[in-house]
Amino acid sequence: MHVSHTLYCLIISLSINAWSQSLGEVIVYNTSNSSLVYNQINCIKFDENNRLWIGTQNGLNTFDTFDNWDLFNVENTSGGLSSNIIKAIEQKNNISPTSMFIGTMNGIHSISEENFWFNYGGTCSPNNGTINALLYNNTLWSGSTDGLCIETSDGNWEIQNTSTGWYSNNITSIKKNPNNDMIAIGTMNGGLITYSSEFNIYYSSNSNILDNTVLDVMFDQNNNIIICTPQAGLGVFTENQSWIWFNTINSDLPSNSLKKVILDNDNSIWIATLENGISHYKNNIFYNYNTSNSNLPDDKINCMEFDDSGNLWLGTNNSGLVKIIPPKTNINTNDENIINVYPTIFSSYITIESRQKLDVTMLDQTGREIQKIKLLNNSKTMNTSTYPSGIYFLNIISPNDHKSYMLIKN
Repeated sequence: MHVSHTLYCLIISLSINAWSQSLGEVIVYNTSNSSLVYNQINCIKFDENNRLWIGTQNGLNTFDTFDNWDLFNVENTSGGLSSNIIKAIEQKNNISPTSMFIGTMNGIHSISEENFWFNYGGTCSPNNGTINALLYNNTLWSGSTDGLCIETSDGNWEIQNTSTGWYSNNITSIKKNPNNDMIAIGTMNGGLITYSSEFNIYYSSNSNILDNTVLDVMFDQNNNIIICTPQAGLGVFTENQSWIWFNTINSDLPSNSLKKVILDNDNSIWIATLENGISHYKNNIFYNYNTSNSNLPDDKINCMEFDDSGNLWLGTNNSGLVKIIPPKTNINTNDENIINVYPTIFSSYITIESRQKLDVTMLDQTGREIQKIKLLNNSKTMNTSTYPSGIYFLNIISPNDHKSYMLIKN
């Protein structure tokens, strides 16, 4: 009875905390108040000049900090775009001059700084169809509804799809680990695929992945792969090859149907759901925002990016482009009350920092006590090297507060 009551209190505490943070200032750009060509936005990407490229269902916009808008479409790019439906955007190099790859419903196109357009990658047959994902990693990786095309250093192309042993031809996402050369690939009903000198497929038949459809992938600072699925919630594939899952049962996620995931400058996670707004996983707590509890204009978010100032930009399904300016930290915040717990996804240790006297208890996901320490006006490290992989709850009692944090052992 004590274990069940403790776990219940932890879940209630996490649920209450999940609504206590402000989203910040919300600015909306749509066809009524700006030069945005269409309100359904499929993809966005910042270039090295902090100019935003906006792929819509009816053309390509660019937008800069001086409120200058440009439009590219089939009608005004002679010899350029062959479709107004823009699905993916990637920059060739993060240096000047700008050269962008544009994925459309009808192949890949490239545009240079001088607005010179040309078709790209047509010699690889999947590149002639619907392009869902692009990654430039010295050469171009292109994911379509017909498979993956990889440009080789000599200008040729390699194909990966069901003809080479994959379970699906439909590629949804391609991301590179910034810490090493590993690449992660999401598929529609084909599992998670990784590449580091060779391809590895993680499917329900050979791994603990809970959904074979992976709509987006991302690497965190600890080299874990975080995936969004349409039915099983958020999956974390750790560096030591174990799976951990967040869903509506074991966390405050508002939905198991997730579409996009991105990491901010503080290494916290932002998640776009299919139709329930966005979630922010920060300080071991989920904060959920939708049209009912915030100024978000749309609960369907198709894409997310951060600019150089740390502002979050969203492309919505029906309501245009959204800029979120995070709230400024209150300079009058009492440092005495600040408690820092890190890392969120841990291996051998967890550090707790505070200027208060704390009673700290670690519980497993059943509510069973694993470890207990006291902290007196300093920082302390908990040795977690013997913990099994899984979800844990850190229960912290201070003189004026009671907080619970959900952590992951990889």
